[in-house]
Amino acid sequence: MSTQKKLPPIQPDDHVRGDPDAPVTIVEYGDYDCPHTRAAQANVDQLTAGGGVRVVFRYFPLRNLHASAEILARIAEASARQGLFWPMHDHLMKHRRGDLLADAAEIGLDVPAVQALLADEGVAARIERDVEGGRAAGVHSTPSFFFNGVLHDGHYDVDTLSEQLRLARAR
Repeated sequence: MSTQKKLPPIQPDDHVRGDPDAPVTIVEYGDYDCPHTRAAQANVDQLTAGGGVRVVFRYFPLRNLHASAEILARIAEASARQGLFWPMHDHLMKHRRGDLLADAAEIGLDVPAVQALLADEGVAARIERDVEGGRAAGVHSTPSFFFNGVLHDGHYDVDTLSEQLRLARAR
């Protein structure tokens, strides 16, 4: 099911990858502690492999369901402050949680700086901006996807997401 909602515009500090001039922008609201968000990542990667798509990831930690949702979002945002959001994002999506600070060092992060940022009010505010924007746009679960601003509130298997991508290209 797809519905039109008011999606917050892309901001300079949004986490974006892909062709900036792509005809389709997929905005995903996700939770790193959500098994469904992590399971959907391979499908998102498959959709974007062919190019012509820009992906924006926004935080939507389901704090009442997932005990580590907030801290994982903070680690990702702290990584962004060092220019390494996407390596940490990919790591959080693909690996079971171990020693995240050791993992951060492997990715090339300054671990003491990451630790200092975990309690930073700016990091918390950045995450909360995504949460509030997601709620205003109709997000209530993760993962939630918008294809060129149209909320896809349904299955996230590759066939369903591919159909949403096709529809977005046709609009």
